[in-house]
Amino acid sequence: MELGTVLEGDTVPLVWTLENRGSAELKILTVSSSCGCTVVKLTEEEKIIPPQKSLTLNGSFDSTGRLEEQHKTITVYTNDPMEPELQLEVRAKVDFLFTMDPPGMVNVRAVRRGEPAERALDILPGPGKKSLEISSIEVTDGQPLEVKAEPFVGKTGPGQRLRFVVPELAAMGPLQSMVKFKVIVDGVERQRAVAVRGEIVGDLTFLPKVLDATRQPSLPGKKMAPVTINATDKSPLTVLGVEAGPLFDISVDPPIGSAPAREHGVHLTLREGAPSGPFASRLDIRTSSLDQPLIQIPVFGIVADRIEIEPPLILLRNDDTPVGTRRRVKIQTAGATVLDIAEITCDQPAVSVTVDKAASARYKHLKYLDVVLTGNVPKGVAGATIRMSTNVAGAELLEIPVTIESARQ
Repeated sequence: MELGTVLEGDTVPLVWTLENRGSAELKILTVSSSCGCTVVKLTEEEKIIPPQKSLTLNGSFDSTGRLEEQHKTITVYTNDPMEPELQLEVRAKVDFLFTMDPPGMVNVRAVRRGEPAERALDILPGPGKKSLEISSIEVTDGQPLEVKAEPFVGKTGPGQRLRFVVPELAAMGPLQSMVKFKVIVDGVERQRAVAVRGEIVGDLTFLPKVLDATRQPSLPGKKMAPVTINATDKSPLTVLGVEAGPLFDISVDPPIGSAPAREHGVHLTLREGAPSGPFASRLDIRTSSLDQPLIQIPVFGIVADRIEIEPPLILLRNDDTPVGTRRRVKIQTAGATVLDIAEITCDQPAVSVTVDKAASARYKHLKYLDVVLTGNVPKGVAGATIRMSTNVAGAELLEIPVTIESARQ
């Protein structure tokens, strides 16, 4: 079906006639479309076409948001064994009235209260169109937002630019609003809605909003990602104090040159004595900002073990096989710290523990232990502990639990 030239925003009716030229009922099983802009209306009663009868199939093509050449397909699935799928094609050329830049959501990013956002919405007439005006603007939901239209001349002629302004007393935080407006181009009216997203800020901004270092364990002494604080105007900004709890050392970048500082970097470093395991803390930054005298940033992470033991539990089975009575243990320091083991003992005389010197000599941060069940133990399950002393601060004494299973009498 050829629709010719369609004005963008118009909905064009579609009509087909389906004939059943056979001797049995023709059943329409389902109808699908290649695009949501093209739909077919079909009741349950219309899905059955008696022999030698016909059906008027009604549909529509919505050109809203479509530009230039359009080719859509509607597929009718039937019980006809000779032609179970019937393809209905729709072709049209959409003549658009206007364009929008950006074409979808408007991301205004950081916008100060009481000031227009740097990002605006430009609405320009389509090729060959002479006039464009905005007849109405409405903010339908979301935070308070003022929208003003002003004349704007672009590549295709005079248009309108929508400016977004956040009121002075708006709450700081995420900006999420929906703006509806009506555009009249050469006497033809269209209504559009656009989402406006961003962040309402005061006299400073900061990133990141959360310090999350949980993807990979961090060694003591590691610096976390810096927090950068920026003044949004020309006023100087001062960091008055920083607190982050007992796990961190804190540093603040000093001002560069003699000019008043408008940007600061706050750095957190895990202290050497930080215990291994996950942590959750909060970074509190006091500033000279009137809008945000206190910034609070959640901090998450994992302090890496200074020494990793694999496996962390040793199971020996007294079954007269090498597999049951021998185990290889790997001990490794984090960050390639040199590892020395001064003494190894086990409180079970039947268990022998030695360092494989040949295998361990290749790496300074890694040691291999051979654990062997060399004597008899009573029947049942017995426990033991391997203890060793190391040179690693915070892990001077290591313990490895041992479970021994014996079936002997």
